[in-house]
Amino acid sequence: MNNKTLSKLFLGLGIFFGALLLVGTFCDLQIAQTLYIENCRPAMLAAFIGFLLFFICCTFFLGVLCRQLFNSNNKVSRRVIVILAFFYLYLSTAILIGAGVMNNQLFAGVFRAQVSFGSCLLTGTVLYVPVFVFGVIANGKRYDKAVVKKTIKVIVIMTLVFLMSTYFNCTMIRPHYRLLSDPTAEFTRWYQLKSTGKLLMSIPDLIADHPGSFTCGHAMYGILFLILFPSFKMVFPKLEGKEKMLMIVAGMTGAAVIFSRMITGDNYLSDICLGAIGAIKMCFSYALPKKGRRLMFWRKNNDGSSSGQIQD
Repeated sequence: MNNKTLSKLFLGLGIFFGALLLVGTFCDLQIAQTLYIENCRPAMLAAFIGFLLFFICCTFFLGVLCRQLFNSNNKVSRRVIVILAFFYLYLSTAILIGAGVMNNQLFAGVFRAQVSFGSCLLTGTVLYVPVFVFGVIANGKRYDKAVVKKTIKVIVIMTLVFLMSTYFNCTMIRPHYRLLSDPTAEFTRWYQLKSTGKLLMSIPDLIADHPGSFTCGHAMYGILFLILFPSFKMVFPKLEGKEKMLMIVAGMTGAAVIFSRMITGDNYLSDICLGAIGAIKMCFSYALPKKGRRLMFWRKNNDGSSSGQIQD
């Protein structure tokens, strides 16, 4: 899929979610009342699968990047640095995966009382290590500088998306629709949100179950699938030329994940639209090449005057 087609796709999605945001601005509560189904297991499962797919992609590409960097360096000292860096990434990512699993609605009442730093790390390790190792093995002995750059870009975008959604969930007061039965909870429109006063997230904040609805991290994950699924062709050459099929699968998966969040009462339509628009902006930065920079070079003329010359 060429850059022009991608540009049209993301622009169309931006317009689509922008229009839905306008609808959600005035009809958030009514839409939530219509779509919410209490304890809907299929919708919970769809949202949980979306979360797992996001972190599976992240973990897999971390494994690929680790092997790529390991292959690019023959010096023992540099390889040790690579191993230590990825050990740190393992600790942080495994904890986040474990926390997401243990706090999920599907397992309500099973893990909630046991959520801690250690239990999250243990749960995340069980899910993280096999996928990471698979990424390492799938890459093999290959080293490609272009693949390294693209993989780093993918991981950075995924990290930013996760931290952004978690930060807003921690710092903005907008309870899930399913929690409005609580007398202390009150429906608030997205443009009237108030801050909790938090500036930074601590480890307990990162592993806790967040009551905040704003913004929808799953909507951001669903949009990112459009660049994540086709990115597997970097590792599996047989997927070359099948980008359109991969994007169709990504679109269907993302749509199911996004819609499930309204059925479970976890996000309002405006939460989903704002999250999706933020992710679309990041997709633009990943998928579309940077325009050539126009530089001005000044030179002195024989008569003593100066003139500018523009070069792309």
